[in-house]
Amino acid sequence: MTTAWLAVLAILTGFIMDTARFGGSLTAFLPRSGSIVQRALVRGLHKGAASRLLLLAIRGGTGAQRTKASRALARRLRRDTTNFTLIANNGRAMARGLEGFLFHNRYLLAPRTSWTVSALHADLRRDLAILESPAGLSASEVVRDPTGALMAAAGAWRGVRGPRSRHGVWVSHDGREALLLVKTRSSGFSVGPQRRALDLIHAAFARTLHHAPLSLEIGGTGAITVAANDKVAASAKRLTIIDLILVAGILGFVYRSGPPLVVSLVPLVTGAVVAAAVIDLAFPRLAITTLGFGTMLIGVTMDYPAYVLLHVRPGEGVARAARRVTRALGLAMIAMVIGFSTMMTSHLAGLVQLGVFAAVGLAAAAIAARFILPLMIPAWRPTADLSVWDDRAARFCAGLRRVRAVVVVVALAAVGVLWQRGGLVWDDHLSALSPASHTLMRATGRLSRAFGVPGLSSLVVVTAAHREQALAASAALRPVLARLRRERVLAGYQLAAQYLPSVATQRRRVRALPASAILRRRLRRAAAGMPFRLRAFQGFVSAVAQARHARLLRPADLPAAVRAQMGGLLMRIHGRGVAFVHLSGVRNASRVAQAVRASGVAGVHYVVVKRAVGRLMARYRAALMRHALIAGALMAVVIAIGLRSVREAARLVLPMAAAIVTTCAILVMTGPGLTLLNLVALLLIAGLGMGYALFLGEHGLIIDRRPLAPWVCAATTITGFGVMASAPVAMLRTVGVTVSLGAFLALIFTAAWSWGRAPRATRAP
Repeated sequence: MTTAWLAVLAILTGFIMDTARFGGSLTAFLPRSGSIVQRALVRGLHKGAASRLLLLAIRGGTGAQRTKASRALARRLRRDTTNFTLIANNGRAMARGLEGFLFHNRYLLAPRTSWTVSALHADLRRDLAILESPAGLSASEVVRDPTGALMAAAGAWRGVRGPRSRHGVWVSHDGREALLLVKTRSSGFSVGPQRRALDLIHAAFARTLHHAPLSLEIGGTGAITVAANDKVAASAKRLTIIDLILVAGILGFVYRSGPPLVVSLVPLVTGAVVAAAVIDLAFPRLAITTLGFGTMLIGVTMDYPAYVLLHVRPGEGVARAARRVTRALGLAMIAMVIGFSTMMTSHLAGLVQLGVFAAVGLAAAAIAARFILPLMIPAWRPTADLSVWDDRAARFCAGLRRVRAVVVVVALAAVGVLWQRGGLVWDDHLSALSPASHTLMRATGRLSRAFGVPGLSSLVVVTAAHREQALAASAALRPVLARLRRERVLAGYQLAAQYLPSVATQRRRVRALPASAILRRRLRRAAAGMPFRLRAFQGFVSAVAQARHARLLRPADLPAAVRAQMGGLLMRIHGRGVAFVHLSGVRNASRVAQAVRASGVAGVHYVVVKRAVGRLMARYRAALMRHALIAGALMAVVIAIGLRSVREAARLVLPMAAAIVTTCAILVMTGPGLTLLNLVALLLIAGLGMGYALFLGEHGLIIDRRPLAPWVCAATTITGFGVMASAPVAMLRTVGVTVSLGAFLALIFTAAWSWGRAPRATRAP
């Protein structure tokens, strides 16, 4: 049996290493449900072009050294078209192909529909004034575009020019940094591709230094994603090592023997391998976050060997002790699996995967503790007299039972605190879940301002049946937005219609273009009295004739630089067209919202991103809370069936519920509020509390109970998660504090409401 188990684990491990696709995306923990606007917002954050931008700043050295390094770095990175779609360090790089494209399509892009004699006369008078001015254009430039369509078309595209230049490269406002803009092919939230892109940039920069005292700073979503992932992974690795050492010390002190300490890892290893294999089969990608965080959660399966080994009586084998605790162990496992199954009902892909991992891992670990562990250590006799500790644990429980009324008072006070806090109990902001470095976030914000990249604090979302309708609807907002900018209600805006008119608009402009004969007649009349030769406008007449039969422009026809902008402004999301209008410098959000509503444009919504995502998270959290309550009720039913008594089930479940409520009240009083991570930790506390209650109470499931077992299990859990509570990463610290505090309260409360007295055990040393 042991050989078969080892073979199965080896096969599963090989299968995981051979087929698993490891990856990670922070948006796996963003909701995928909600209104079309909310879903569009989340998808836009994930897939938008802004998430693909990496902002580079070269510091140190002299201006000449920074300029040289900027040119060399851009030249090296442009060779890699697999990972990067745009490398720009000056206006020429951004405008590469723009001028020719604008000139060729100027009559489709320029906002002009009037070709009357009076309109042409006004254009020619302006051109004449330009030719007579000292800094005017050349005659050839004027006659090939007498209506100024090129300048009109280029006016809307000014947003792609970038920062100011010095010696042909972009520099910061103070001139002390050389700036480069890099657009990756992958989403900024995809850890693996972004790490590869950052490594390539750093390697290319190292080859350009030539002993110059320069440094490179990189900001952007991709840099934040990779740094956050590395921070979590490094913290988890370090804390896991410390946790294992401390837990091994506790178990080593109790067991005073090496074999039981080693076999205690059997359920944990089994659970982790089986869970990873199931995730590999059920999901296209095994998230690194799930693997690390899930292994921490199922680390509580170290309790299962303790429950078995600490119930071994003198002269009996481990297999017999395992049979005696089977029902209690099974109920404890089922209760915890029910709790974690709540996460599977969520709309967060990352949380669903984590729920499956934890539930499968716990079930596999419990089975291994019941059937595999006795085969690996068939006989075990503790070297220390544990009956002394059993008696002390029993006496302590008896002392707690004398003050059990305090538990009721504390629980009622906790309910009062939560009731009084009301809506302030929960913190639904995404920042509460983010492991990102505040330093890197500030650096990214500073570089974004230097590049003129619009922020995402507020925007307008336009939804329609398809992208073309969304584009047209967003264009209808331009007069409203222009008025708000003139009134200084907002500093600026950016929308897809600036770069590409809708097909309907292009078609109107084409229909307005006059035929060649008509245009010649109108030009002759418009130029009357002016020193223009009509033959000089033949190229202009031919260009208008070509434009009348030109193919209408689509987003795919735009140059790369503009297509990069359009990618984040116009999308197809969940079968509908969505256009985003990025707003900057909003000084009065209520006035903007009112103006957008009063515009009469269908499908338009003004969104304050932080507020909108918070509302979405609140809706999701409320739904998950309902599922958790249903899971709690189901847990109580299962316990009642297992104990064959509703009354005894209530005596087990109520102290655990009181511990959860008290934990919530303490966390709310000492912090900003509870997050989704707290909710995950509370599910774990519920399962742990049920285990403590099942092994402390006299309910007939276990003959010859050992009160020491749940105290040892609680000690290892509190120690392990207490170590996590010292993590520098907020998300790990949140789980650590919650579980260690909740496990302690669950043990104390269940011990106080346990009943009966454990018989004194006589164990030979």
